[in-house]
Amino acid sequence: MKRRPLNFVVDVISFIIVCCLITTGIIMKYILPPGSGGRGRALHGGGQGQHIKSLLSMTRHQWGDIHFYLAAAFTLLMLTHLILHYNWIKNYCKGLFIKPPDS
Repeated sequence: MKRRPLNFVVDVISFIIVCCLITTGIIMKYILPPGSGGRGRALHGGGQGQHIKSLLSMTRHQWGDIHFYLAAAFTLLMLTHLILHYNWIKNYCKGLFIKPPDS
């Protein structure tokens, strides 16, 4: 695959993954907050404890696993993005340290 279409595909997939990361982050922060998956005293032999909250039949920890794998995929895509733009980055950094000639 040529560089330009590959760059487009990487960018589109990265955008979709970032949207999914935001969604799973919101789910874990506001819909299934910390402590919503615990059983309370039921684990330690006393009382009934809490009902475990879930969304789409998945607990907070399962959503956290999805969030982690999305973040790992996004990291790999960003590494690919940087490799695809290596020449531009190199030339830009070179331009920062080389003074232009006086006109």
